[in-house]
Amino acid sequence: MPSKWRAYLLGMQLKHKLIVFFLLLAIIPLGVLGAFSYSQSSRMILDKVCQTLLESLSQVNYSIDYFVQDIEQLSMYIYGNEQVQEVLAKDGNRGPEEKHRDEKRIQAILESFIGFKNWDIQIYLLGTNGDRYFTGELLPREYNEYNENWGLFRIARLSGGNVVWDTHYAMKKTEDFGVVLSAGRQIRDINSNEPLGYVVIDIGEAEAADKYNKAQQIPGGQMYLSDRNGYVISSSPSKHQVGAKLTEAFASRVSKGTKGYFRTTDAEGEAQMVVYDTSQVTGFKLISVVPVSSLTKDGAVIRNLTLLIMIAGIVLSIWLAIVLSVNVTRPLRKLGGLMRQAETGNLNVTFPTQYDDEVGQLGRSFNKMVAQLHTLIEQDYQKQIRVQEAELKAIQAQFNPHFLYNVLDSINWMARIHKIDDISRTVLSLGELLRFSIRKGQPFITIEEDMQQIRNYLLLQKMRYRDKLNVVVEVDDEVLSYYTLKLLIQPLVENAITHGLEMKEGMGTLRIECRREQDKVVFTVTDDGAGMSEDQLRQLESGSAYRSSKSGNTAIGLGNLRKRLELYFGEEAGLSLRSAPGAGTVVKVTIPIRESAGEELDQANDR
Repeated sequence: MPSKWRAYLLGMQLKHKLIVFFLLLAIIPLGVLGAFSYSQSSRMILDKVCQTLLESLSQVNYSIDYFVQDIEQLSMYIYGNEQVQEVLAKDGNRGPEEKHRDEKRIQAILESFIGFKNWDIQIYLLGTNGDRYFTGELLPREYNEYNENWGLFRIARLSGGNVVWDTHYAMKKTEDFGVVLSAGRQIRDINSNEPLGYVVIDIGEAEAADKYNKAQQIPGGQMYLSDRNGYVISSSPSKHQVGAKLTEAFASRVSKGTKGYFRTTDAEGEAQMVVYDTSQVTGFKLISVVPVSSLTKDGAVIRNLTLLIMIAGIVLSIWLAIVLSVNVTRPLRKLGGLMRQAETGNLNVTFPTQYDDEVGQLGRSFNKMVAQLHTLIEQDYQKQIRVQEAELKAIQAQFNPHFLYNVLDSINWMARIHKIDDISRTVLSLGELLRFSIRKGQPFITIEEDMQQIRNYLLLQKMRYRDKLNVVVEVDDEVLSYYTLKLLIQPLVENAITHGLEMKEGMGTLRIECRREQDKVVFTVTDDGAGMSEDQLRQLESGSAYRSSKSGNTAIGLGNLRKRLELYFGEEAGLSLRSAPGAGTVVKVTIPIRESAGEELDQANDR
């Protein structure tokens, strides 16, 4: 299917698609069924008519066989008639009076045979003594002066007294086709077997045609009666091939078969059926050629009825397609209208669901979605109000951090005046941490800046724990320019000191590492402190707060860290813990490499 038509069909409304679908679903089977039924019925009618024609031809052939047998029997009566034998045995030079009496006697005998059967035939008695007797008005010259080596006479002479048949070939006539078939027999003396002459019986074309005209005739058809050699003895209604060899295209196929029927075409390409039957007695073939249109004209009733049923089915299908498509798509159109209202901001819409079908389920889902959207919008509105209130409180509370920062700066200058360096460094570190915590802006900072704040924090912790805390920081130079979340590692460092090293007897070591592994940055915080049991580790893995044995110490930073990682990095970030009692704890944080803060982080921060 061309892309243009495909795009057009796919872009149609669902109602129109359903109409087209239902119409195709109805028209295609109806068309196929109608064409198949009409084809089968026409074939069955054609086959039945041809079988009837074949049976009719067989009956006509039986009739022709009887006629031929009667002609042969007639020639035998003439052969064996005593008076015929006596007259033909006489001297040809006898007196005129005797010849006249003999002519009367033989003429009466021949007339009796003709009158008894009422056939359109002519009988000729041709004696070797020169006598000539016949039933017609004239004696043909070829019979009066016959040559025993010509045609029928030669065949009769060679057959030794048996009857023979001969077809008259290539007669160029237009109306009266005269004799088309002759039966001949040589007459011999019954006692001495000496030749006495010949008896010839000529059969006219009208007599031959009368035999097969009794067969079932189809308007527009053509009938042929041919001999063993394929020469046409008689035909109807067209007689232009009488006396000539049948030259139609189907002649070779008919000559090879005995009986049957088959389909062919004439010179103009019109389909026709050829039905033929062969006499087992004479070998004559009776051939009926009928146009297929004449045989199947009765099928027009079936064709018209089939077309009427198809048209009624198509009209009914169109009506059903329109009704079904309108009823099926009406709830969808209503749901679409409600969705367009929801798009404009009207969430006070509800789809009435009456049935538990797919449309009803979709409508209920739409109602739930609208209700949830309404709830979320309300919650977001309340959240924005709370955020604005919190920002206002934060602005109001900024006075205290700035006041503390100014006080710490004063203490720093007093310590430097009195040359108390430890106090000065401690105050400076505390001030940097305080300034870092109250700074606004992006939630992402460079790893170098984050590590600096970790060092400030560790300086304060070392002032507290003195020689009890040994710190090792190893950061690859290539990761310093990458970005990380602000205060990402600080809760881990605090937990390692508070829950691990503080409860350890003697000095403890805290190791902080930062490396690049493929497209990730990996932070590792390791301590050799008290460690955790499997139950405590399982609590942390499940998101529960870990409470140390020291009263008031709870590891709440890990839960917040997990949420921040999920919020800003999704599934690209990871947090894993490994610990054992007395062996310390290893916490590993993995984040994707970021070479800039990114605008999307502002959006995440706004949330």
